[in-house]
Amino acid sequence: MAKYRFEELNPESASLQKKTFTEKVEQQAIIKFCLDFGKTPTETHKFLKQSEKQHSKISRSLLLCCLLCVADHDVTGIPYPGDDASVPELVQYYHQLCYTSLQICGFLLFVHGTFMSCSMLKRLKRRLNIRRRNNQSPLPTVVRTILALHRNGLSNVGYRYMWRTLNIGFGLCVTQSRARLCLRTIDQQGVLNRSHRVLRRRVYYNRGPNYLIHVDGYDKLKPYGIAIHGAIDGYSRKLLWLIASPSNNNPRYVGYWYLNWIKQRKMLPRVVRSDAGTENVIMRDLQRSLRHNQNDEMSGQNSFLVGRSVANQRIERLWGTLKTSFTQFWRNRFQDFQDTGLLNVSCPVHKECVRFCFLSVIQHQLDMFAENWNSHRIRRQRAEVVTPSGIPNMLYYQPEIFGGRDCSFPLPCNLQTIDNLIEEYTENFPEHGCSNEFINIVELLTGNRRDQFPIITSYDDAELLFRTLIAALPN
Repeated sequence: MAKYRFEELNPESASLQKKTFTEKVEQQAIIKFCLDFGKTPTETHKFLKQSEKQHSKISRSLLLCCLLCVADHDVTGIPYPGDDASVPELVQYYHQLCYTSLQICGFLLFVHGTFMSCSMLKRLKRRLNIRRRNNQSPLPTVVRTILALHRNGLSNVGYRYMWRTLNIGFGLCVTQSRARLCLRTIDQQGVLNRSHRVLRRRVYYNRGPNYLIHVDGYDKLKPYGIAIHGAIDGYSRKLLWLIASPSNNNPRYVGYWYLNWIKQRKMLPRVVRSDAGTENVIMRDLQRSLRHNQNDEMSGQNSFLVGRSVANQRIERLWGTLKTSFTQFWRNRFQDFQDTGLLNVSCPVHKECVRFCFLSVIQHQLDMFAENWNSHRIRRQRAEVVTPSGIPNMLYYQPEIFGGRDCSFPLPCNLQTIDNLIEEYTENFPEHGCSNEFINIVELLTGNRRDQFPIITSYDDAELLFRTLIAALPN
């Protein structure tokens, strides 16, 4: 490759004398990259001029790293230490979820029953060497992780979602400004498209957590054999459950998810709102029965509201976000399989293969989506909107800070009765989301028992397994 000096690429060579050594090194590296990919000196000079106008010094560094870094990164996640964990473990956990010191004190008090002032917490953080400043993850690692996330379906998310994913899902330490500049450099067109979207919200009233929860199914992936079901709290916008399954039309499945949630929370919501579908009949009867003897204006029959699905505002808004940041990627991939003849959606066996290979991956990504959603900050809305802004987890667990109150009701029975209801009236979907006959076929093909099947969390591994199964199964 011919060696071009700065003077050959930039006639205003006098201005180069004002540049620092770091800026010169960055420019030379970008020049080498451009020339290696066939750009002429004139084109490279124009590229440098544009980068000087649009990017600061740190932006050019980001641009260089984004151009040169391509590698994968494994998901680590932040496991919950448990209700019996020590205070230092809880502080470490909430700190990694990007909460401030004041917010952590609130969680310790309202959720774990432990009082700690901000000054005590700061001293504890210093003793544990927990800090955010001067503790940033290396820039190449951040860029490689973002590129890997883009390849695995998170190419349509904004910088705040990406920032939370990097910090919470991967255990990195990244500022919002660095995440924003990386996305601007890696995917300029995507950032431009997202910035032009304008959303008008309707007025919504709610008094506190569990005052009204919204339940609905999501069918965008159902043509390929996978259905999604979710529930969201109307006040805090906290996701209560988000499940990928073979079907969201089976009322025993929906009843199982509902009972499993109230068993975990040890309380009842004031009102549940859903559409008039037959998949909600068991959940409807359970909610009305459990709320029958509680004397308030919404007890008994009034504790379950039925309406049009498109008017179920909170959950429908969530589906819009899920489509742009999650579903569109999977629809494109499955459509590609269909266009190339690899997938036949009219064949039940092919749908079984999709569920066997991709259901665990989709559920893993839904869990990441729910964790990020519940810890992201909802911006302040118009003055006439009375629903508070903030972080869903804080709004749900600490409503008193925002002028709300927990509107849930205690369980009218013990947990053993809830277990009996689960066993009698509900069921969970089959293992791997597939029929027993299909699992038997896979056991014969692989020579492994069903309890030896690995849990797949990577799209690449799932696609390889899907192609192998389709090729191995008879036409």
